[in-house]
Amino acid sequence: MKLIQKETLLLGGLYGVFDTSFSLFNFEILRDILFIVFLVSLVMLCFNKTPQYVSFVAIKYPKTSYYLSAIGWVTYFMILALLIFLIIQFFINYSDDFFAKFAYGLMYCGACGAVLSLIFAFIKARKQ
Repeated sequence: MKLIQKETLLLGGLYGVFDTSFSLFNFEILRDILFIVFLVSLVMLCFNKTPQYVSFVAIKYPKTSYYLSAIGWVTYFMILALLIFLIIQFFINYSDDFFAKFAYGLMYCGACGAVLSLIFAFIKARKQ
């Protein structure tokens, strides 16, 4: 089972970029389909099967895939943090205002983390 490997981070980066693009244009159905494709691809990666489109992007666009891999962790962080918060919500009843503040805080942490990851990846790419 692969935990953190280039394909997994690349998948997270691809999902993050496309999901953000679709959400800006309010394509909710495409976002739902994209999330299902992301989950199926993640299960495939857990069984050491790399989806064809992930390997295509990695081979055809190595520089782009390097930067997508750099921000790939943000997708997993956002999904895990939201799931943990929803599980805790079963035991502790938070107000709707707290949930909204948590969601906005999570969004800002993800955006800042993505920007910092891209800066570090740019610096690392320039040193090589």
